[in-house]
Amino acid sequence: MKKKLIIVSFFSILSYAQIFDSNNFIPSADEAFTLSTDIENQSIFVSFKLVPSTYIYLDKIILKGSKDSKINFKFLGKKEEKEDIFFGLIEIVDSDFKIKFASKNEEKISLNYQGCYKNKVCYPSKIKNIIIKYDKKSISSVKID
Repeated sequence: MKKKLIIVSFFSILSYAQIFDSNNFIPSADEAFTLSTDIENQSIFVSFKLVPSTYIYLDKIILKGSKDSKINFKFLGKKEEKEDIFFGLIEIVDSDFKIKFASKNEEKISLNYQGCYKNKVCYPSKIKNIIIKYDKKSISSVKID
């Protein structure tokens, strides 16, 4: 009986400590990185909003067209170098940023990216589709699917 009481007490204390540990919350990748799109002068902008304590690997952001062709983009934000245990010295982005690119008449563009929640977890690579609609030859709408 005494042994059971000690075990129950141990787990109760452990559970109690975890409830009040504010560093225990780990957001999902979709919660950590919120994406939105915009159009300006027929260029497409993808905005990345990052929750605090997260970052994205800059070289893991990849845009591909329908024929698996890579699409170049312009990075608009602040980047920094980080010594990463998985990838070595690498450029990361740890605050909100945007990328800008031209659609080249593509209707669907694949966006790959990968990031981490500092000192807790690295998320697997995410793939989102950017769906582009045209009105004649100009872009009428863009959304992330």
